[in-house]
This record gives sequence, structure tokens and C-alpha cells, in this order.
Amino acid sequence: MKPNFVADLSEEVKLGFFASKWVVGVDEVGRGCLAGSVVAAAVILDAAIFGTSCSGFDRKGHRVDLNILNKGQSHDRFLRESPFVLVKDSKLIPEPARAPLAETIKPLVLGYSIAEASVSEIEELNILYASHLAMERAVKGLEKKLGRAADHILVDGHLIPKGFRTRNASALIKGDQKSLSIASASILAKVYRDHLMSALDERYPGYGLSAHKGYPTPFHKRQILERGVTSIHRKTFKGVKLASA
Repeated sequence: MKPNFVADLSEEVKLGFFASKWVVGVDEVGRGCLAGSVVAAAVILDAAIFGTSCSGFDRKGHRVDLNILNKGQSHDRFLRESPFVLVKDSKLIPEPARAPLAETIKPLVLGYSIAEASVSEIEELNILYASHLAMERAVKGLEKKLGRAADHILVDGHLIPKGFRTRNASALIKGDQKSLSIASASILAKVYRDHLMSALDERYPGYGLSAHKGYPTPFHKRQILERGVTSIHRKTFKGVKLASA
């Protein structure tokens, strides 16, 4: 049984990945934060670069033994030609490695799109529906880029956003640990949001946003109490609401 954090293409293959079906993986980041927007990414992988021994994945979408792949090939060259062997849930990738990996895989996917739902939308809709809105925007942006609709949408989690319910879509619990498309989306969304929060750190210094990215760390909660609530803080969230009272 494969470890639960090793994403592969088996879900995509079931949906026709190697039969020219466009399977889009969607994931969001930032739901548990006290500050900043929630960000989603949508990714469609290119079947043409998978399914051979040198890609790291076989025709069933399973990973191939890296020891076999590296035989007669330099490690650096192998990773340049097949960086998807490094793709997994973005939370399991060290921060310094995430951005370089994102930039490496971007030119190799069939297409990707990143979208946000704002703090005001989070407060109006609640965080679940705002994250779904960001997902819907990401898919819409990707399909607009590519000029056609995806054949199937794979969503990380246990709920299918309302905007996808009339389409071929499925929810995959722990999808960022199982599906390579979703894991790729999680990396792109995470890197984008991390950069966003680092930029906000310059506009709102003293809260440590570039370090904790808006999550409810003890330092962040203490700074909210001491410095006050800003326009980028989610006032309906417990850690912020208490400071606003």
C-alpha cells in the first residue's frame, strides 16, 4: 500500500487522462488563516509527458521506482526532465523548495490558473463558500485560457462547490496527497499566497505576516491584540473577533 502522501495519476487515469480527457485538479490554501484572502489554483497536466519510464509514472498512473529511473542518468538531469516526482501536498514540501518547484512545473502543465476570494467575500459568504468561489474562479480562468471546458474536475476535500455540481466533478478527500493534479494545484496556490502575504507584510509591518502567512500563531494573535485589527484581518474569525470586542 502506497504512503498516503505520495500523489500519483491513478485518479486521473480512471477519468481518461491517457484517453485525451482534460482532468483539472483544484485546491485552495488559506482557509484557516486570520488574515488575507483565500487562494485557489486549477491545473491540467499534460498527458504527453507522462506514461513512459523516464517520466516517473507508468501508464496506470502509478509511480515508478526512482532507483530504476536514475540508473544511467544524472540525478540533476532526471529532476529537470521529470520534476513531477517531487510533487506532493504543498504542506509537506519545505518552504525554500516550493517556489523553485512551482516555477519548474508551470511550463510543463497543459494549463493553470490562480484566483482569490477577498477578505470581504470571506466575511460575507463564510470561509467555506468563499474558498469554493475561489475554486470556481480558478477553473473558469483556466478554461478561458485554454478555450474549452475541462472534461472532469477533481476537487480537494469532501464537498463539490455549487458551481461544479452540474458538471462532471468529484471531491477527493486528502486529494492533495493522492492526485498529482491536485497536489500541483496546491503548490501553485501556496506559493502565490505566500508571496501575497509577504507583500502585505511590508504594508502592515509588525504582524509577522511573511513568517506565519496569516495563520493563527501565538505571535500573530498577540500582535492583533497589541496593534489592533487591520483591513486584511478576517473580523468574523474567533482570534480576530475577540480582539475587536
